[in-house]
Parts: sequence; C-alpha cells; structure tokens
Amino acid sequence: MPVDFNQRSRSELRAKRRKTNIILNTLIAIVIILILIVGGRIFFGGDNPNEPDVASNPPDSKNTAKQKNSDKKNEPAEENEATEEEPEEDPEEESEEIIEKESDEPNVEKVIVDPSWEPVGTEQANGHQPSFNKGTVDWNEKLNAVSYAVNIPQDNMILWWIEGGADRQNQAIATVSAKGSADTYRVLIEWVDGEGWKPTEVKKLIQNDKK
Repeated sequence: MPVDFNQRSRSELRAKRRKTNIILNTLIAIVIILILIVGGRIFFGGDNPNEPDVASNPPDSKNTAKQKNSDKKNEPAEENEATEEEPEEDPEEESEEIIEKESDEPNVEKVIVDPSWEPVGTEQANGHQPSFNKGTVDWNEKLNAVSYAVNIPQDNMILWWIEGGADRQNQAIATVSAKGSADTYRVLIEWVDGEGWKPTEVKKLIQNDKK
C-alpha cells in the first residue's frame, strides 16, 4: 500500500504543536505560581524592603553598654547628695572638750578642767603610801600627775610648792611653771585606789605667789 507522505507530515506537525503547547502551558503555570507566591508574601506579611534587616544587623551591645554608662555618669548627683547625711556628733566627743572658766578667786586668771584626764598609774602594789618626801615613789607619782595635767615635761618643770589638800592622804596641790616662762599653774590632784594620782583641776595664776 503506498505511503501518503502528506498525511505523515501532517501527523508530525500535529505532534510538534502538541508538544510545544505542553511546554508553553507548563511555563505559564510556573510563572503564575511564582506570581502568586510573591504576591502572597507582599500582601500577607512578607518582608518589607523599606525596613532595616534587624536580624542581620544587631546593635553593637558593647557600644550600647558604653552609651548607658556614659549617660549615667552625666546624670546629676542630686540623688546621691540627698541621701548623704551629715554624721551626728558624738556626745562623748563633746564631753571631752577642755573646759575653761573665769574664777572669782584672787590671783586666779582662769580654771581649767579636762574631762579626758585619767589616773597616771602607780607602782604602789600594797596600797597607797602617801609621802611628801622628795624621791619616794608617791612623791614621783605626784609630780608625774602634775606634769601630765599642765603638759610640761618634768625635766622642764619647776616645782615651786606642793602641799596636801583637804584630804592630805589622798589629795595634793602643786604650784609649777615651765622653765623660762612666767605662766604659773596651781594643779589639784587626787588619789584613785589601784590607779594612781589623777588631775582634777588646773588654775592659771595671775602671778606666782610661791616664789
């Protein structure tokens, strides 16, 4: 049977067109799908090209911390100043101040009392053995207490007179001055059992009445 070449050509042409249509339809479908995907991302919460990419550009935490510290340093210190309280004065310190007062006694310029005075200590272990004899333990301890009261070293102190007080056994009164000084003092001391002689009062004299 003879072959109809025209019929075969038409069949091949139809096959080629069918294949071309399939390819075109496939490409069109892909393009439509891409358009839907892109459109969906834009209209339903997709990335906004105008917004900065925060995830890819995190803030420099070190610089942020430095800035915060700098801001704190520049803040006014009003709060700190407000919370600072002035220290209260210790009443004991006030009581330790030296007391000076004028006197109505003749030949007395002023009377001085120092609440911080303490007994000077003693070597008299077997009880107080009062003595006004020069060089004895009690005599030396008396001079030590007098020197302590007027703040004049014994080797620079002149003892003009010493006598017993109202209680001769436990009180003494000494008149002294520093070498080369016209200032004269009358020092009252009393005995404290087990602790030694303690100054109780110093009178600054107008003139030395024991020369």
